[in-house]
Amino acid sequence: MNLKFSRSIFLIFLLAGCQGIVSEAPTPSVIPSDTRTPTLTFMASPTPTPFSKLNQAIISEEKLDCSPLGSYTHCVDPILNIEFEYPAVWGEIEAVLRYGGYSGYAYSYRFSNHILDKTDYLATGGRSKDFADGGRGGWSTDFAGYTDSDPQDKQEACDARWNDIFPICKKVSQDVTWMISFPKATYFCNRGQLDLIPFFRIETNLPNNPTISGFVFETSFLSEQFSNQIESDLYSILGVDSHLNPTKCSLSDQQAFDAQLKVFVEKITNRSVDDETLGKLDALTHLAESITLR
Repeated sequence: MNLKFSRSIFLIFLLAGCQGIVSEAPTPSVIPSDTRTPTLTFMASPTPTPFSKLNQAIISEEKLDCSPLGSYTHCVDPILNIEFEYPAVWGEIEAVLRYGGYSGYAYSYRFSNHILDKTDYLATGGRSKDFADGGRGGWSTDFAGYTDSDPQDKQEACDARWNDIFPICKKVSQDVTWMISFPKATYFCNRGQLDLIPFFRIETNLPNNPTISGFVFETSFLSEQFSNQIESDLYSILGVDSHLNPTKCSLSDQQAFDAQLKVFVEKITNRSVDDETLGKLDALTHLAESITLR
């Protein structure tokens, strides 16, 4: 089975129900089982009191105050109380604020020009500290900022505990961080599926926001050329069956995978990737560096 095609089908299945426009959705893969994740911060859900059965009722749907700025669009968001510049090709933003299924608030963007296809993935979202939907697993947009209220449960950006999943991570400012997922072999072999498409993630911590305390942009960034190279030179080392399960996970297989992974990570950090991938990376780092808390 073709791995890239299978991963695409996996994404389409995962993002079904979005009516063709991706806004907030389950991550295409990385959801560590530890709810104390310092990067993908999935808050452990408390035992909630139902929100009078509001069942994710929408509070508001509004277009953001944005203006063109060359190849980017500049926006001011009064809910997050931030401003930023994103790639203009994504189109206009409609911001959606809703109640959590049980408690708290969820917030997401819908981009008018970003239509789900077989290769693209774009998810945005943020949560309040007390957000709880109930009845589902964690989503990558279930990010409610960082916390250090409990020293044993401290969550922060670029935590060394997650280097094996996010080998590239950079703090842009005190409250803005970007990272790239590129897990080592042990992640796939322990998880049992080789379905992760590397993605670029931006986390914005909003410690003083009364409604939403964290927000993320998460998107694919590989060109077809680079994606094919990863499939043939990296993922093939672990093999794959019809269910996307790795078939070669011996110690030597995992060591070979991790050695080749290091080569790809260095290609990104040394900016020796193809022009299309490099252009997407530059646009996403621009977005991260433009985020300003007001």
